[in-house]
Amino acid sequence: MACSPSRFFFLIVALLIFGEIAFAGELPQPSFKAVEAVQSGWDADTPPASGWVKVTLPDDWSRRWRGFDGVTWYRLTFDHADSSRPIAVMFDYWTLAGAAWLNGAMLDRDASLVEPLSRSWNVSRYFRLPAELLRDKDNVLLVRISGLSAYQPGLGEVMIGDAAELKSHFAGAELLRHDLPLVSLAVTLTLGGFFLVVWTMRRSETAYGWYALMSIAWALYSYNYVAISPWPFATTDGSARFTMIAFMATVATFAMFCIRFAGRHFRFVEGGLWLGFAAGTLWMALAPPHQIATTRIILSLAATIVYFIACFLFLGLTWKSRRIDHIVLNIVNMIIFGGGVYDVALFSGVISGTMYASAGLSQFRLASMAFVLAWHYVASLKRIERFNEELVGKITATREELALTLSQQHELALANTRLDERANLAHNLHDGLGGTLVNNIALLEHSPMTMSGDRFLSVLKELREELRAVIDVSTGYQTEEQDLSEWLAPLRSRFTLLCESRGIACVWDTDGLATHRLPSRLGLDWMRILQESLTNALKHSEASRIHIGLRRRDDRLRLTIEDNGRGFDAAQPRTGGTGLISLRKRAGRIGATFDIRSGSDGTTLTFDIPRSGSVAESARRI
Repeated sequence: MACSPSRFFFLIVALLIFGEIAFAGELPQPSFKAVEAVQSGWDADTPPASGWVKVTLPDDWSRRWRGFDGVTWYRLTFDHADSSRPIAVMFDYWTLAGAAWLNGAMLDRDASLVEPLSRSWNVSRYFRLPAELLRDKDNVLLVRISGLSAYQPGLGEVMIGDAAELKSHFAGAELLRHDLPLVSLAVTLTLGGFFLVVWTMRRSETAYGWYALMSIAWALYSYNYVAISPWPFATTDGSARFTMIAFMATVATFAMFCIRFAGRHFRFVEGGLWLGFAAGTLWMALAPPHQIATTRIILSLAATIVYFIACFLFLGLTWKSRRIDHIVLNIVNMIIFGGGVYDVALFSGVISGTMYASAGLSQFRLASMAFVLAWHYVASLKRIERFNEELVGKITATREELALTLSQQHELALANTRLDERANLAHNLHDGLGGTLVNNIALLEHSPMTMSGDRFLSVLKELREELRAVIDVSTGYQTEEQDLSEWLAPLRSRFTLLCESRGIACVWDTDGLATHRLPSRLGLDWMRILQESLTNALKHSEASRIHIGLRRRDDRLRLTIEDNGRGFDAAQPRTGGTGLISLRKRAGRIGATFDIRSGSDGTTLTFDIPRSGSVAESARRI
């Protein structure tokens, strides 16, 4: 059967009440003949002889003597007929400071019975009673209590019984009153410091920051359960004011934690929350001593109501959430909510008892936050693992896509290389073999009768050498370097003869060529530039004079081919012509600049070509 939050809450309250009753019911019942109390001044060393009134333990004298601050003496009388059985006495607590005597012999005394008073409100005591101090009848247990009316002064339960049995009950009381709050205080500070570091490193996790502040505030408040003096304050009132402010700070930061952990922001609600906290703090700090009791009650109830509202607000904000951390925190809030209701009922006297539940139940919140942290850590690891899996998948797909792209680019590069090689081969055939054929065809057309057998053989050899040069460059075969004059000699002889046969004056103007050595491919580009330029002049210009100049200029060589023939529009080369295209490409390949000037008085081609180092670098790039 499903359990609603309300049923769950009432179940928790019932369990707490039952646990308190069961614990109290197992204690040995006191067998005192009389329990009496009397008032005295702060400096009294002995109780008054008269004025004793009968009381019932536990006793809070502020309900009987309202506003009384001072000393109250408690006299408990009992008989002990069985001297063979060792007995002990257990004090549940006394508030605020006290001392105890058995038949005039002191059993225990707090360090300070005047301000600043020792704090014994949450301290249980156990004493094994010496047989020599006991009488068969009318044993007197005298207890002196120093207290202030604002802090429920008086004496808690006092039990006398079998020493061994009472010792086990004292151990349980010590566990609940001292050991558990002390462990809770240490763990709370540790966890608060840890979450404070988490928030410092990740400012976006504001819920953790508020939880850290809540833990610190709760630790300051929880110190009230284990403190045995008002230190560092000089008075009990100062310690009480601080403790109340710490409790209100705990509630305010808890409310902020609930809102942030639910992923919400309520500006006006949060503003009202902190305005109320500031007002309560100011009221508590400035309240006169005679109003501290009333102020504490009002502020405690108001803070408790805010705490309850925060618990149910978080439940409402996360009601439909399927997140494990939300579910766990809601359960813990309901548990502590039930403990809070129980403590309010205990504080107000609706139910009897002396054991408050809040300090013990705070362990549930510590455990829940440890679980939440572990849950978030595991969730983060899972997100990282999923991200890594997705990343590996994307990397694999990208790698495959990149491999395909590189393969395609490689195929494209090979195709472009083949096209470039074909274009280079076409240019070499056009500039070399084609130029030689054109020049010799022109020679035969001009004077066919002068072509002797030796000359024809020479033409065939020229064609063979041109073909060999094209093959060497195309296949990557490199001959040894030659100086520029060696490259120039065959071409100069050939074109001089061609010009003479056609009645064209050919003038060569060269200087310092022997100091420039070139590899075969670079030398071939040089010769093809000169060869194509001269072939174009012979073929198209109808010139009567051609001047070839090759001279050194600083770190460059300048090559000029001038003719006095008919010019052309350099900006509009003849359609389908490859000569100028080839010249520009070869000039760019050897790092040369190419300039054309053409008009009615002739054409001049100018090439500025880098020397030595620059040329060699160009050759390496090729």
